[in-house]
This record gives sequence, structure tokens and C-alpha cells, in this order.
Amino acid sequence: MYHWASRRIETHVKICVLALMIERIAERQCGKPWHKTLRTLEALQVTEFFKLNHRVLMRNELPPGARKIFKSLKITPPKQVIYLEENS
Repeated sequence: MYHWASRRIETHVKICVLALMIERIAERQCGKPWHKTLRTLEALQVTEFFKLNHRVLMRNELPPGARKIFKSLKITPPKQVIYLEENS
């Protein structure tokens, strides 16, 4: 990423530091390295279904370990049905 304006450079650095802080908090709360937590959470998927007049976005079943990660981080897992639209 290339930034020339000082405010953009400063903002980029702040975002990077914030991301690192989030990783460290997750590591400490979950008790395992970030790459393992990330690998578990990357298995979460959303699938889009179409049927005549409906469009639905649904989350897959929580992968093994994901529920424990969400609980450790005090985060509510995403709902099973994320979006439901009726087309007329």
C-alpha cells in the first residue's frame, strides 16, 4: 500500500496497530495462537439460495471450535438465517 499524504500514512499505521491489538486480545482470550483461531473461523460460510420469489442468505453450521471461540470472546455467533427477501 502506498500513501503519500501524512494523514493517510498516520491512518494506515493506526489501522495496522488496531488490527494487531485485536489479534492479541483474541489470542489471550482464546488461549491459542491467532493463526489457529483464524483458521477455525475461516470455515464459517454464507450461502445464497434463490427460489422463485425468495432470496435467502444462510450461515453454515458452526465449525468445531467456533462456538468455543465466540464464547471466549463474548461474541454472539451469527444467526443461521442472515437475510431473507421476498421478491414480488
